[in-house]
Amino acid sequence: MLKFIDRIVVNFAPLNPASRSARAFLQRLVTDGNRQSNPKCNVVINMSDKVGKPTIEVLYTNKQALKLDTETLTAAEIAKDVNRLSKRLQLEEDIAQSG
Repeated sequence: MLKFIDRIVVNFAPLNPASRSARAFLQRLVTDGNRQSNPKCNVVINMSDKVGKPTIEVLYTNKQALKLDTETLTAAEIAKDVNRLSKRLQLEEDIAQSG
């Protein structure tokens, strides 16, 4: 999941029920397998009661950015959105290496 990501920022209020999907996504994100796929990826966790809406901000290696308001998304939907550009970048890399 992190191979083509330079930085990912997860913002949420820990006790806010709307932050459930951001917390669940964060658990998926910080697994050993993900961290090993790109040890240079900077994962920033902003956990504060002052955070109004839970959000996730992603900066990809090609400098494209994605910002998600996770209040109405599930962890699976967040992962799908984050992986969408990563899959395209993987395909571009595969094509470049094959031809």
